Amino acid sequence: MSAQHYKADGIFVERYTPPKSNSAPSSRPPVLLVHGGCHAAWCWSEHAPIYSSAGYEVHALNWLGRGGSDLISDAQLTEASFPDVVEDIEKVAGQLAEPPILIAHSMGALAAQLYAMKHNVRALVLLTPVVPSNVGATPIEIPIDLAQPWGPPPPEVARQLFFQGLDDEASERAFGLLVHESSRRVYDATRWTVPVDVSKFNMPMMVLSGALDVLTPPDTGEKLARLYGADYHVEPELGHNVLLGSGARRVAEKVTQWLDARF
Repeated sequence: MSAQHYKADGIFVERYTPPKSNSAPSSRPPVLLVHGGCHAAWCWSEHAPIYSSAGYEVHALNWLGRGGSDLISDAQLTEASFPDVVEDIEKVAGQLAEPPILIAHSMGALAAQLYAMKHNVRALVLLTPVVPSNVGATPIEIPIDLAQPWGPPPPEVARQLFFQGLDDEASERAFGLLVHESSRRVYDATRWTVPVDVSKFNMPMMVLSGALDVLTPPDTGEKLARLYGADYHVEPELGHNVLLGSGARRVAEKVTQWLDARF
């Protein structure tokens, strides 16, 4: 399924429209996909068509500075924050006819939580999510130079962190698509420094972890689910990568089933 494209105030968006033959209710809200750090909307290439085929209009955004969105300087990228990603989400969500379902991965999941804290969201699905400081997770002490953009990490490290389960060819192809990331965002995402106001969350929520995840471990995801009273799922054979490869379809179908029960 090929995507259409549009720009929303500088943010490049890939749009997947349900097939005309789909008999799902037309009242289903749109789905807005939010990728994680060092990534762009390409990482949703296996998930987005599944949501669209189920009858959801899907919009996969690219954070500012990548994936066809307006460019920014290295200095701007270094200082970019999670609230900046919230602004990216606002620009796209503001173009939609109604409040969206947010499905977000990794660092994008923290940005989605910050967005949902202040905006109407029909549902929130957090895949191997970075968690707020409220969870009290153990910091991940990776080296970060706050004076310059971070990463991407070397291929073998990136494979361990981002692409568990992919074969050599697929991992190499995905690695070639990674971009530099804000060192400030990486710091906040690995030291878990960003708080949320839990009282602001009253939408249906789902949290999904990979049992082999070393970036956002399953015990952290479980604590996040408890914090919100969200439905919690663990993929026993997957790590941080739940978007690409052999497990992607299973995860997307699990998310679709959860959504279909509510919309």
